[in-house]
Amino acid sequence: MFDRRHFLRISTLAASAGAAKSVAGTPTSTSAAPSPARLGDGAPGRIIHMVADGTSLGTWSCGDQLARLETGRGLAWFELWRRPEAYTCLMDMRSLDSLVTDSAAASSSWGSGSRVRNGVLNVSSTGKPLIPLMALFGEAGWRRGLVTTTEITHATPAGFTVAVDSRGEGETIAKKYLERKLDVFLGGARDHFDPTKRKDKRDLWIQFAAAGYYVAKTKAEFEKAPDDRPWLGTFTSGHLPYSIDQARDKNLQATVPTLREMTDRALAHLERHDHFLLQIEGGRVDHACHNNDAAGALRDLLAFDEALVRVLEFRRQHPDTLVVVTTDHGNANLGLNGIGTSYRDSSHSFRHVARVRASFPEILKRLKAAPSESEAKEILAESTGYKVSSRKLAQFLPFLSGRGTTLFDQMNSDVAALGQLLANHLGIGFVGTTHTSDYVPVAAIGPGADRFRGLIRNVDVFRIFTDLARIDYRNPEERLLADTPANPRAENHAAYAVA
Repeated sequence: MFDRRHFLRISTLAASAGAAKSVAGTPTSTSAAPSPARLGDGAPGRIIHMVADGTSLGTWSCGDQLARLETGRGLAWFELWRRPEAYTCLMDMRSLDSLVTDSAAASSSWGSGSRVRNGVLNVSSTGKPLIPLMALFGEAGWRRGLVTTTEITHATPAGFTVAVDSRGEGETIAKKYLERKLDVFLGGARDHFDPTKRKDKRDLWIQFAAAGYYVAKTKAEFEKAPDDRPWLGTFTSGHLPYSIDQARDKNLQATVPTLREMTDRALAHLERHDHFLLQIEGGRVDHACHNNDAAGALRDLLAFDEALVRVLEFRRQHPDTLVVVTTDHGNANLGLNGIGTSYRDSSHSFRHVARVRASFPEILKRLKAAPSESEAKEILAESTGYKVSSRKLAQFLPFLSGRGTTLFDQMNSDVAALGQLLANHLGIGFVGTTHTSDYVPVAAIGPGADRFRGLIRNVDVFRIFTDLARIDYRNPEERLLADTPANPRAENHAAYAVA
């Protein structure tokens, strides 16, 4: 139902945001939406939006096959697709200026209901800040939280929360988080809060604490977090470690919580509230795919699936919860190839994935320090189980010093070369090192899930969520811009490729 008083209040908020260069925060003195108690029958009291960042359909498929190989049970995500009460669809994720989106434009399309240029967060092409979901839901009285394995200031969580001119403004995003006043912030990006690392020397840890937040920098501190205060958890200087590395590093296990552990604590913290919006991101699948690191990507996808298991357990206890599980774009399109006569060697090759013990950054660090060809062979055999031939190794080694060449320029990197080398062993190949234009799969269960069917647009997520919460506000949409060959705000995929 249209609420004129609510519309006037939210319009005032929009005008205030538009007067500034970027949205600074949401006023807390007014209520911008009907109270949760006025929600209609059948509307969700809780909304959990889960994102396995950069997960192509082939990555989902191989993740399911690896889970079955190791545990005899497939991904909970595919089990959700089989449930008769769940709804599924495909979603067009293009950005305002390209068929291929970056994570900032992707999350902004959900967060504001408007397509924006790649590289920006909830800012129109004319520089007008848009009002994101976390601001609107906060005004409506909902509790809110962000959980991620990336920097907490990274594109996907930020796209639900703030408006800034560039996704790279992590220090600015951290400052805006303080103004946004969410209940839960859990992830990496310690450096964006640390006065010794910030350019402005502001101590955001002290400022968050002064605002009532419990601040945790380690897993041990996080485990002591009280339920009567909001949380800020920043557990690493940058992104959280790859799951494949954390699994063999006892120090990382002791100091950094997993996505499942963060999800479990966040749900327990928010459970006592009848209404909350929570975004949960498994972000390092995307980074591993940029690196053409099949085992790294699949391990992080399995870690994401463990968090999904916990979320579905929560939904069984709280049937008024809407759970939406998706990805923001494809990336490099990981896929198991047909190997051998009649492809009968594919299954055997795929079994080798289970023997890989380290991420590509860790493997490459060791390879670049190897003094000899024989030691390089030992490193590959120890880390991946691959006994590489001298001929294959000779083709690969020039890439370690930037002297390798390929016909497809995008694959001219050490990570892409390592991915191609291991494809002989794992059977898994990639089409590139960057995002792809795939329509992405979505699965939803709970009140309102029936709106996720057929082929939808990314911007529809904002409209579904706000409609279900009875929030009568729309950001302005723009007509799609002609694709251009270069965009100074676009995501730097080369940086991911060597990270």
